Amino acid sequence: MKLPVELLSKAEADYPKTPAQVRSLQSRIVSRSALVLDGLDHLERRRAMIAASARESASLAFERYLGTNDLLPINYLLTGYAQSRAVGRIRYFDKKDRRTAYATGFMVSPELMMTNHHVFPVSDVAEFAALADDAAIEFGYEYDAFGKLGEPVVHALDPEAFLHTSKALDLALVAVRPRDLTGLRQLHDQGYLILNGRLGKAGTGDYATIVQHPDGEEKQIALRNNEIIDNDLPDVLIYKSDTAQGSSGAPVFNNEWQVIALHSSGVAKTDAAGHYLDKHDQVIEVENGRIDESRVVWLSNRGVRVSALMKHLLAPESAVALHPLVQVFSSPAYTDSRPFTTLPRPAILETSGFKGVPVAAQPVSLPPLAASVIEIRVSIGNGQHVVQSTVSETPLQTVALGTLNERKLEDAQDYSTCTGFEEEFMGIRIPMPLPSARLRKQLAFLKDAPGSFTLKYHHFSTILHAVRRVPVVSAINVHGKHRYAALGSSSRKDNWLRDSRVDYDAQLDDRWYAKSGFDKGHLSRREDAEWGTSLALAKAAADLTCSYANAVPQVPAFNRAMMGYHGQWGQLENKLLEAGVKNESSRSARICVFSGPVFLDDDPVYASVQVALGCFKVVVWFNQDGALRTTAFHLSQDTLLEGIAFEALNFDKLFKLQQVPLAWTEQATGLGFAAVLRDADTFSKDSAQADEAALERLVSGGQAHSASTLPEGDRPAQP
Repeated sequence: MKLPVELLSKAEADYPKTPAQVRSLQSRIVSRSALVLDGLDHLERRRAMIAASARESASLAFERYLGTNDLLPINYLLTGYAQSRAVGRIRYFDKKDRRTAYATGFMVSPELMMTNHHVFPVSDVAEFAALADDAAIEFGYEYDAFGKLGEPVVHALDPEAFLHTSKALDLALVAVRPRDLTGLRQLHDQGYLILNGRLGKAGTGDYATIVQHPDGEEKQIALRNNEIIDNDLPDVLIYKSDTAQGSSGAPVFNNEWQVIALHSSGVAKTDAAGHYLDKHDQVIEVENGRIDESRVVWLSNRGVRVSALMKHLLAPESAVALHPLVQVFSSPAYTDSRPFTTLPRPAILETSGFKGVPVAAQPVSLPPLAASVIEIRVSIGNGQHVVQSTVSETPLQTVALGTLNERKLEDAQDYSTCTGFEEEFMGIRIPMPLPSARLRKQLAFLKDAPGSFTLKYHHFSTILHAVRRVPVVSAINVHGKHRYAALGSSSRKDNWLRDSRVDYDAQLDDRWYAKSGFDKGHLSRREDAEWGTSLALAKAAADLTCSYANAVPQVPAFNRAMMGYHGQWGQLENKLLEAGVKNESSRSARICVFSGPVFLDDDPVYASVQVALGCFKVVVWFNQDGALRTTAFHLSQDTLLEGIAFEALNFDKLFKLQQVPLAWTEQATGLGFAAVLRDADTFSKDSAQADEAALERLVSGGQAHSASTLPEGDRPAQP
């Protein structure tokens, strides 16, 4: 996040104290009573506020303010966690800086989120649209009590429904969409924080606790070295606390977990000439009147008082005071007094996972040895359904042991360090494609995060179709560097497993593939994931591509070199990806690839599963001039000869390769790609057939950009 120098100058003008003067204030706070520091009037307001809002003995809370009791009640931690649920990470693509910006925001009503004006330095909806793309707030991006990083619940911002900013107060108030991007989670589940406009919530020497997303990282809390050092300014509080880039817009709390201020900026360290300095005393460059917040050393922090914010919003002359979404602030029910407060309950209390005393594992009873097992296979040919019975000579006990061992490996697989497809991998935000409402209803959701459907691995992520039992898309970051000769084909050993984070029944397995004649076709290739800062990391990433949640049934000629056709899927990746890596070496050899099946209503059935005969691939790359390019392909099998049964299919049938508009891929799959990819589409009407020469032309120089329009006669059915 870039901070306007104007804001820092204002903070310094409001509080022109040197570091020595700040240290002197801190020493004075330690040696003086609350009565001396704040005066009798404020002391009585503080007493009344504590009596109305404290979730403990009011007398004990008041003693803490007076400085005669430093202990905190145990519900301090529980209350703080509950309040923190309304705090989220703001994320948007800054169109001017061409990078993703991060900040902190928090809900202050059922519909409105508060953050800083310098996070959204705009005055109306048009300016907001010109500044930000894909603006959202992410809740729950934090570690839980078991050390697991949660999958965020993402709600898009809705400035068209409401937007109000104040540069003077460094305030931005924006509406948030009521459902998250999955359509399954409600905004009201996060709760909201009350803005109590009355004075008496903060005293000199009180603690100013900040819940924040520093540097866009997981949610964190500043609990140490965070006392209020100056309570005398009318509109702002001055405090010492640990903050960093991304903390802009965070709520500042008192010991009773009331919001006392909106964190804004502070007084920054400078040299004698007024240049801003980082922690190494190096000058921070000023660009277009803004500096890099991550390098600033704060001498003191500055938060805008809640009383000043409410006075501004509810003033009769305010432009928004009569707006229905703002009038909630003046409702008698909008209060943090105990009788009216209902805090959102922490999820850990509802689904802690503790089931009492552990029970000893019971011995496994295996089925008796048998001579054979019957397998039913369904064939489709000439419109006829044919039932075939085959006999396997594998004993049932052997099958049970193999299944048991595989299940143990699947259950034990650890995904806790997997960060998945990285949106900022190419220096431009390229998010995962968003499933349509219709497609979303058919996805497999994570068992421990029912609002999430993205499976994260090393370098890649997938989204699984629960009915088809295969991914709808697999997205991978491909790096031309950090590769290791030791990870050649001779060292490769594929160990295919289902993903334990989703129901096993929503995934195909080896028993389905065993006699089908299909390959387990990687969507994100093992070779593409085979990179990392160490050999061990590269191998771990490559091994995880052997997940059934990253594979689709493919006929061998489509998937590997066979019958003289050399595997067009592999040819495409080798030509386009590897040549692309070579071309854009100045961008650190980075490419993003999205792959998946193209489902059709009349796809043939094998063993009760419809098998897609076509796939798509979207490659994002930089051409020789450094311009972003998006190229979409459709790979499909030619029309089958009439009368050939599906299981008797000639697996060496040549697959047809076509370049298509990205819009075609979106319509065919129900996946919505980011606007930045649509704008970079290389499709043109002259390049619909991607033959060998077309591929060579594409990777050597790049085709002229043109709008993505669907060619006549090539419009897919709705997926």
